[in-house]
Amino acid sequence: MTVTFPLPPIRHATAAQAALLLDVTLRALLGRLMTTPSTVTEVALMLKVSPNRAQYLVGKLQRADIAVVTAVEPRAGRALRRYGVTPRWFIPFEVTGADTLDAFLAAQLIPRVTRMMMLTARQMQEHTDTWGYWLEQHDVTGSNLRLGNGDGQGSDLFAGVAPLMANVATLTLSARQAQELKARLIALFDDFGSPEAGGEAHSVAVLLVRGKVD
Repeated sequence: MTVTFPLPPIRHATAAQAALLLDVTLRALLGRLMTTPSTVTEVALMLKVSPNRAQYLVGKLQRADIAVVTAVEPRAGRALRRYGVTPRWFIPFEVTGADTLDAFLAAQLIPRVTRMMMLTARQMQEHTDTWGYWLEQHDVTGSNLRLGNGDGQGSDLFAGVAPLMANVATLTLSARQAQELKARLIALFDDFGSPEAGGEAHSVAVLLVRGKVD
């Protein structure tokens, strides 16, 4: 008979736990164990790593009291254990070791932005081999720096039907307009939040903040 152990609905992280919970290399494993308590063998198959590597990763989370045994299934020889992770954690800024709130945010954003730039470059290279920047006079901002190839600004890729955008823009907005833009962006994400059969992953990053980024 399988013995199960329920997970608490929410936990607050210690400093040691925060370091692992915010480790981007563990995100796939944490996501799996939060949604589907799994055996080490199942983890190895999901991550496409060796059983020894999977055991090491799960053990790392278990020693930090992040992953816990949620079920024990008796069988001949050694019992089969399933490991799970509480599905909701609060990770206080104060326990992360970051010196500033800027550094706290950057630690999570920069690796993801770097990955998105790699994916962007890959899609650009598939389109054409020659790329650079166009620096041009602009009536409003004084100058614009845009990606493009030798024939122009790459509008056939960035403004065409290909699912690729790489824009940084400065808009002059009233408080009302900024609120409306935020609401529209949230609604847009909601509209496209349900996956369709046969779809593939697309990464989208949106930042809206007061101030100018040159």
